Amino acid sequence: MKAIKKLLILLMVLFIEMAGIIPSLAMKDTDSIGKASKTIEDSDGQVSVSVDWLARPGEFMVTIDYFGYLTQEGMVNAWMSINGVQREFVTMKVELPNRHQKIRFLSFHPMTGKKGPASLKKLEPSDVVDYLLFRNAPYYPQFGKFILEIKFFANGRWDGNANEGNKNFVFEFNSPVSAIVADHS
Repeated sequence: MKAIKKLLILLMVLFIEMAGIIPSLAMKDTDSIGKASKTIEDSDGQVSVSVDWLARPGEFMVTIDYFGYLTQEGMVNAWMSINGVQREFVTMKVELPNRHQKIRFLSFHPMTGKKGPASLKKLEPSDVVDYLLFRNAPYYPQFGKFILEIKFFANGRWDGNANEGNKNFVFEFNSPVSAIVADHS
């Protein structure tokens, strides 16, 4: 009887230890399971966009890096659209030492739960959480392309894609996610 009790206690301790280790080995919601990047260069500078498909299904991270003539005006504003969902006024968040300006959009606010209760993770200065912006963005490839349109402005001056007659910069990405869509009901 005592041997069974000792074995049960040992198994409980082992289970508790494994319960603490296994979650730390699992993927975090902010881990990228697929990434696509594109850069458009024109006579006025360059715009780079990278889209991360995150481990949390349906969630994204979009990083926009702008280096154009409007950076001399200070922090640049932008009009943008992701698959038809628009933001008319977005201000770049960080100016890098090489005068590039950067902003990163997250589709959800990540949580941290290490050694204590879960709480909101502290964001980087370049981060913005906008879950509605990604409302129409396709996570799986069978739902279409991820299309981002953007045009920059500052002090009444606009900077679009000079290669296309100063139209919006248009970035199209195919989803790299290969998982089959499952019914989660």
